[in-house]
Amino acid sequence: MKKTELPLAQLFLMGGALFSMHFGAASMIWPMTWGQESGSSVLIAFLGVYLTGIFFPLLGYIALSRGKGTFYSISSRVSNRFVNIFCSITIIVLGPLFLIPRMSAAAWEAFLQITNFEPSSILPALVFSIIYYIIVYWFVSNKEKTVDKLSKILLPILLITVIGIFAKGFISPLASWRPKVYEEQPFVYGFLQGYATMELPCALIFGVIIINNLKMKGIKEENVNRYLLLIGLIGTGMLTLTHLGHMLIGSLTGDLFNNIKYSALYAQVVMELWGPLGGTVFSIGLLFAALSAATGISAATAEFIVEITKDKIHYKKAVILTLIVSAIVSSTGLGTIIKITEPLLKAVYPPAIVITLYYSLIPDLINKKRGLFSMRYSSIGAFIWGSFECLLSYMSMFGKTPIILNKVYNIFPLSQYGLGWVTIVLITSIGGFIMYNKFQKIPARR
Repeated sequence: MKKTELPLAQLFLMGGALFSMHFGAASMIWPMTWGQESGSSVLIAFLGVYLTGIFFPLLGYIALSRGKGTFYSISSRVSNRFVNIFCSITIIVLGPLFLIPRMSAAAWEAFLQITNFEPSSILPALVFSIIYYIIVYWFVSNKEKTVDKLSKILLPILLITVIGIFAKGFISPLASWRPKVYEEQPFVYGFLQGYATMELPCALIFGVIIINNLKMKGIKEENVNRYLLLIGLIGTGMLTLTHLGHMLIGSLTGDLFNNIKYSALYAQVVMELWGPLGGTVFSIGLLFAALSAATGISAATAEFIVEITKDKIHYKKAVILTLIVSAIVSSTGLGTIIKITEPLLKAVYPPAIVITLYYSLIPDLINKKRGLFSMRYSSIGAFIWGSFECLLSYMSMFGKTPIILNKVYNIFPLSQYGLGWVTIVLITSIGGFIMYNKFQKIPARR
């Protein structure tokens, strides 16, 4: 018999599992650097981070709830061709080509930082990756238990680690605030840093894990979307507290660690706070944060493969394929991973934002043909612009300087911040609403 309500304790555990997937190695590490660079302007910078790094992901869960579907199904209302290209690139890049291997690579580099181990070949990194992904497989192989394992095993360890760091960091701050070290306004800095986390696409792909888990727990179809939203609120609420806490601790490092960032900075701060114990605390925290994120993204990638192949590839096979590719990619190192795949993220992020904003801000969008029509063309416009920006990035990477293309790119406002797509979206959105009267049908699937 289908359940009507989810117990309150289970609701919070699932929200905590969602938080742990978002928290990951990147969202654990980056905020401390943002705080360090913001200094006395940390609170204003946090507002910018909150908007793009936390509120946007919350809108992603609202979009899935109102769109009554998964990332793939709500995107399919743009067009069949679009959804197959856009969603596939998004999942592949966020999955085995970027975020999943970035988790183990970040953990590996933190391990090197603490132990001062200097491997002479790629073999130690490959062995580390294999062991790491065998553990990830244990977490994701049984999709009915993935969320429960996250909430009951990884989440408590993460919370204990973070609370320990926060308590020591606020009771005994390492230094006092200094002025910000960047030129832009603190809010703009925070906005762009939060934007770069790619948390919104992660929210869109994590949604399928929560949706399927709710269904497996026997929650009625009409209640699934409501619970998805509540779980999203809990998860992003916890993420808000940890981001703010890490940024404040980072801001209280003063001029102590001017030449290090991210995992190296985090490790150094924790070791300064806790002495030799700090290295162990950091290693445990980062390892389990990375495991949480890798587990979530691996499960979501496998679910997507099952959905797009219409069950021709079974879940466990999809998991194994995802983790094998991720383990191989992660052995190339964090810097290489970011350099090669980052341009592709520019192609998929703008349309992800567009789709999210349409579903979350327009009530009952799925029954409004004019809104769907406008979303279709603005999403495609955003994807084309993002692909153009991706092309420019790869050309620059290989030493090419397309002067004419760069001039075209710089014509659009906000392009200096990587937000030139906003202009394209405004034009195509308004154009879509106006042009709808000339088209009585839109080739979109409900």
